Amino acid sequence: MSKHPTPSEIEDFVQGRLAPSLFPRIARHLLQGCPSCNTLLAPHYQGFVTSVSAPSPDTVTVHDEILDRAFSLLRPYRRYLRRVEIRRGKIAAILLEDEGLEALISRRSDPRLSGLGAVKALLDHSWAVRHESPKEMVRLARLAVHFSSSLDARWHDERDSADWQARAWGELGNAHRVADDLDEAERAFGLAFEFFLRGTGDVHLKAKLYDLHASFLGTRRQFDLAFAALDIAYSTYLEIGDSHLAGKTLITKAMYLHYSGQSEAATLVNEQAMPLIDRLRDSNLLFFSIHNQLWFLVACGRFKDARIALFNYSGALQGIEGRINKLRLRWLRAQISAGLWKWKSAEADLLHVKAGFEHEEMGFAAALASLDLALVWMRQSRYEEAERLVLKASEVFVALRIQREALGAMMVLKESFEKQKGSIGLLENVVEFLRRWYVNPNERFMPRGE
Repeated sequence: MSKHPTPSEIEDFVQGRLAPSLFPRIARHLLQGCPSCNTLLAPHYQGFVTSVSAPSPDTVTVHDEILDRAFSLLRPYRRYLRRVEIRRGKIAAILLEDEGLEALISRRSDPRLSGLGAVKALLDHSWAVRHESPKEMVRLARLAVHFSSSLDARWHDERDSADWQARAWGELGNAHRVADDLDEAERAFGLAFEFFLRGTGDVHLKAKLYDLHASFLGTRRQFDLAFAALDIAYSTYLEIGDSHLAGKTLITKAMYLHYSGQSEAATLVNEQAMPLIDRLRDSNLLFFSIHNQLWFLVACGRFKDARIALFNYSGALQGIEGRINKLRLRWLRAQISAGLWKWKSAEADLLHVKAGFEHEEMGFAAALASLDLALVWMRQSRYEEAERLVLKASEVFVALRIQREALGAMMVLKESFEKQKGSIGLLENVVEFLRRWYVNPNERFMPRGE
């Protein structure tokens, strides 16, 4: 959004024609006594003084009149917003019921279950189910797009309506990304930015769209474009004074740096992000920033630095919520111990982690932890135990029907150990490849020496 209202917006404000959704922004700006906007107001108010260095009684009178006009016109709009929130709550309750989305779809022509309240409720619920059902996430966002295209024109002018359509299409694009439908995600993001250009230019919306689009670009492994999008989101969040979300974009950027093979750079960017995170606002985000910092240090082979960091962050990690988060952290601790040749502690942690992932039915993670454990045993010359574990883990990877590149690596490993020709070097090679492949499926397996 431009810093100043346009001349036509000021004209509409004075004449009482301005869309109610624009009143707060423009009234707030005019009440600050902007000299250039005062000049535009002057013809409408007799005796108006354009300089604000020493306000005259006339200036104060005009500002009072502006304030009175704004509040009188805003009262109906505030009542409308209250109705929106009531409707939002009702629709949220419907969505929590069995077949709630189906019920809402069947009644989508009912004006009592539509409008901005429906858009907000649907987008809220779409985000809430992102980890449980990507398909449901898409359906909810798609219905939000439908409702965003027909907002009440009495309260939403074309630009404000375009903002909400941009928001809905952006969330739909993100939902398609989560559901791994990248072509549809690309189309949705294109429409989101089209509507954004027709809208008010709201900076909060701008930051949100670039943030979501960066995740799509990262998923497509278009890292340079993702970094550019994240830089825009980061600077925009700082512009609006939201350091927490600015920190979140840096955490995402650090992850993509790591995925693109720049783990050292990732540690620096992630370190810059951590002080910006508001733990009270999102304790999970703080955990992931710490987890990722340890992850990047391990990837760099900086095991001593990782051990020091783990000790320094121990206070912040107190009260970690979620069994999976605790398992991931303990897995990293095991890798740090192994990197420092502390075999007993590495073995104890890996046995715990392997059992934990198996209990949670996370087959890939459990099998990969098994290979880590096999490496620890081979380092202690416990070859027979290691061979049995490698062959068992290989069966798990095959049963999971992993993609061809990863399957090929596992078949090389399996054949070698079946013929009792498996080596520490080969096992390390495969484990390192599987870690890279897990975050980048385009990774190719190249055995050392080839």
